Amino acid sequence: MKALLFFIISFFVHFQIISAQQYLDASINLPDNGAKGQSMDVKAADIDGDDDLDIILANEFQGNTILTNDGNGNFTNTTSGNLPQPIHDSEDIAIADFNDDGELDLVFCSEDDFVHEYYWGGGNGNFTEATFQLPNSVSNAVVTADFNSDSLPDLLFGNAGQNVILINDGDGSFTNETNLRLPSNNNTTQDLQLADVDGDDDLDIFVGNEDGNRLLINDGTGVFTDESASRLPQGLNLETRKAAFGDVDDDDDLDIFLSNVMFIPGKDRQNRLYINDGNGNFSDSTSIKLPTDNDDTLDGIFVDVDMDGDLDIYIANVMLQTISSQKVYLNDGFGNFTDGTATILPETFYLNALGVIAEDLNGDNLKDLYVCDRNTGNNLKDVLLLHDIIESVEDFSKTEAKILLFPNPVKDQFTVEMLFEIGDSISFKLFDVSGKELAILNPESRFANRFSFDISNLGDRLQSGNYFLQIGAKGKNYTLEFVLE
Repeated sequence: MKALLFFIISFFVHFQIISAQQYLDASINLPDNGAKGQSMDVKAADIDGDDDLDIILANEFQGNTILTNDGNGNFTNTTSGNLPQPIHDSEDIAIADFNDDGELDLVFCSEDDFVHEYYWGGGNGNFTEATFQLPNSVSNAVVTADFNSDSLPDLLFGNAGQNVILINDGDGSFTNETNLRLPSNNNTTQDLQLADVDGDDDLDIFVGNEDGNRLLINDGTGVFTDESASRLPQGLNLETRKAAFGDVDDDDDLDIFLSNVMFIPGKDRQNRLYINDGNGNFSDSTSIKLPTDNDDTLDGIFVDVDMDGDLDIYIANVMLQTISSQKVYLNDGFGNFTDGTATILPETFYLNALGVIAEDLNGDNLKDLYVCDRNTGNNLKDVLLLHDIIESVEDFSKTEAKILLFPNPVKDQFTVEMLFEIGDSISFKLFDVSGKELAILNPESRFANRFSFDISNLGDRLQSGNYFLQIGAKGKNYTLEFVLE
């Protein structure tokens, strides 16, 4: 369908769009003294109150790390003096205001030495050890949510053995209510994900295990029942390391992507896609919707990498005998995925990756990627990929001319910047995907080669979707694609 639309557009308005890599490797923006090491997982949060997202890293058998953002996606290691540095086997991170003082706090869960770290935030990027000691367990996952509807964040730990739910007492201390709220289990849990899978407006729990995944359904009061047998596909021998929820087929319910490995002999390392029927019952659509793979995938997330309005998948693979390439699977809008790695990522992007997040890290309203690199036995560091602004030109010939359109997706206002000399004669026309001219746009303002537009006055003429801006300058037509929210 997309190929047909592009043919129609090219026929009517006489332009073609060049596909180009969507991400730029900006790892130089990360400090060597902080982004190198045994990073196991990553979270982003504004821990110093300056309205940008900082990076928190959980590290294996070394102190954990804070990387502070300058607002433009440049990071500095500010761990020293701001975060205690005991040595534990940190695996995952939970961030919330646990002691109800208006500032974000941190929890790091630990596996091999089963000592969890708990720090209260001072609001300026500084953390001190909490006075409450969390109960210890062998844990690979921790998540936070308000399970008992008292507006306080609680904690759920995914363990080797019984998982544990801790209910917040209001002052940053917790009461263990596992026996009241969770079914008994003896699995080895690697991941926990919270989502309303059955559409009843409460959070259910997906438990990603080495030895059989579980789906726990919330009764509305934070008491969970194991309904895996009736709701999840059965008969699969999976070692799941991460799960991700997203609506891949645009039917207003949450589907699941499973990142699988074969560290245990005999497991099926094929990643899986489960499709929700709208009531929290899942069917395995892997064979018809996902490429066949033979990777060991430690993490996978849904993110619209090509900004076409649907959820794609970034896949973080880990080294066994060799370093596996990272992958991007592109969604056709109906939940069918193809490998689009070559058109999205830098050409030589190879990592030994354990975790990945998609957040706006440089303030341009585009989702960037931060990838944890295992770094065993080498001098590499974690990777920062900044989402590039879509750019295109009138034909496939090489040109020095570059045009930026941001933010993208667009709400009512956007800016166009021409990165070459254009003179005074310039025009802007708006087209839909059928090639129909919708409007001649006049800039609200101009500063040098930067033009600002407000299209809110077009009202009902524009619906959410893809559009094209044709720019006439210096005797040529240049065309940019953008998404209208």
